[in-house]
Formats: sequence, structure tokens, C-alpha cells
Amino acid sequence: MSLHRDFSAADRLGGNVSRWCGFGSRGLVLAAMLSAAGCTRRAEVGGLVTLDGKPLPTGVVTFTPSSGGPSGYAAIGQDGRYTVQTGATAGLPPGEYVVTVAANGPAASDSQSGPGPLSDGIRPLVTPQRYADRAESPLRATLQSGTQELPLVLKSE
Repeated sequence: MSLHRDFSAADRLGGNVSRWCGFGSRGLVLAAMLSAAGCTRRAEVGGLVTLDGKPLPTGVVTFTPSSGGPSGYAAIGQDGRYTVQTGATAGLPPGEYVVTVAANGPAASDSQSGPGPLSDGIRPLVTPQRYADRAESPLRATLQSGTQELPLVLKSE
């Protein structure tokens, strides 16, 4: 009669399975915490855009990173508020940004006659050109991780 013994994991590890399992579960918790912390490394930014003290009811805000990388965009709502996202993800990586704002006026009426931009359906820019040009925009932002409010104050002059 032969005796057959099935060696368990505890036997192979010298009876210290509970010690190793404890390290494994703590490692999983640590990995989950680090992963969650990585998710909060984004700067979630939004605010109110005003032109000459009044909320701007339309337009686009762009955050272009100074050191390269993807830009963040936001449509300006009718209340003048914006919230930036990069692609389909809310927020942007922390860092230095050049901010541009561009808004067009209402479309020209079809009843206009004669040559020129109004009769061609071109919508004139209502924000000053300097705010729409990345090289000329005076708007700059240093974004940190977390949520932050960044009002964008534009002036016609």
C-alpha cells in the first residue's frame, strides 16, 4: 500500500502562506491607491468668460500647453461658463498653458445684398483678435492637480 501525499501551497512555502497572502493583499490595495492617485493628477478647470464685464454667451476656449502635448478645449455656454476637457476626458495635465478665446457673432442675414463678408455668410469675430491668437494672447494659466476656477476676463480695448 502506498501513501500518497498531496503537497499544498502551505507545505511548499514552509507554512507561511498567510504571511505571503498578507503581502499580496496589501500590494493590491497599494496598487489601487496609486492608480486612483494617478487619476487625480489632472487639473479640472472651468470658469466664467466675460467681455467688457458681461458674460460671453458663445465661443471656444483653448488651453495649449507651453511644453507641448495635447490641447484642452471648452465650448462657452450661454451663461458664459466653460469646463475644459482633453478629447473625451475632463481636465488637462497640470502645467503651464497659453489660453485663447474666440467667439463669432450671429450669422449675417440672407437679406443682405452686394459683395462682401456679410453677404457671404461669414460670421464676424466678436472677441478681439489678440485673444484668438496663441502668439498674442495675454491669457496664461499655471494649472495644478485638482479642481480650480479660472475666470477669463477679456476687454475690447
